[in-house]
Amino acid sequence: MHARLGVAEENSGKLVSTVRREARRIAEEQGRDLILVDGSPGIGCPVIASITGADMVLIVTEPTLSGEHDLKRVAALAKHFDMPAAVCVNKADINPEITERIKANCAEHDLLYAGSILYDTSFTKAQLQMRSLVELDGNPPAAAAVRAIWKVVRERLFAE
Repeated sequence: MHARLGVAEENSGKLVSTVRREARRIAEEQGRDLILVDGSPGIGCPVIASITGADMVLIVTEPTLSGEHDLKRVAALAKHFDMPAAVCVNKADINPEITERIKANCAEHDLLYAGSILYDTSFTKAQLQMRSLVELDGNPPAAAAVRAIWKVVRERLFAE
């Protein structure tokens, strides 16, 4: 399920809520018990609408100063709403020092560190083929990292 919000259009939080509601309806019709919502960066209305009613928040960040700052803000937002959160660092090898600092901060703030994905041009190849990374032939290294992160997330989601 997806929608498109034009440039300078308002109410993106309302649009996210509408998309989530429609996704839930479709999931119920098809007997599916899991909905993944890909939210926008930041902590504004679209992000709040994305995580509302979620069982878990996976915060994907990059090892940059702005990524680290945004991670802290989204983690605080998840904590405010009493939602379990996990962290994934994308392009973890572009700044190993910040990646390590993010890992340490996760441990310090009781955030599950789900894993790291190294920079990989296979993401672009997958996009050009209109496929997900894990569907690419040759099993690129980043695909293995994505599978490992999904395993950690799935185990946390279905731990009950």
